[in-house]
Amino acid sequence: MKFFINKKGEALTLVLIVLIVVVFIGWLINLNQRECRSNNDCGSGYYCGSDFTCHQIPTIEKTLVQNNLVLPSVIIGIAIVIAAFILRFGNLRVRRNQDLGAGEQKEENKLRAP
Repeated sequence: MKFFINKKGEALTLVLIVLIVVVFIGWLINLNQRECRSNNDCGSGYYCGSDFTCHQIPTIEKTLVQNNLVLPSVIIGIAIVIAAFILRFGNLRVRRNQDLGAGEQKEENKLRAP
């Protein structure tokens, strides 16, 4: 029986087999070094993270924010009332000025008439 007919091919096969065995043994060592595989492997209050170690579950506190909107609504209400007064009584002043202007034109027309 001749085992070593092609020495380069057999050396390559031997190196490939050794490499596969080394990678497989490294994978097994990595698998054994994991602290947890699921949440059940960790204690209470802990969870299994993506790095396969147990992490403490963070406590999330909900803060309630209560806004008091009375003062802003009073300010807006006063602004609306002031705007209503300006629109209501501001136009009267303009009309008086326009009426005076029209009256002056009538007097000028009377003076120009023969």
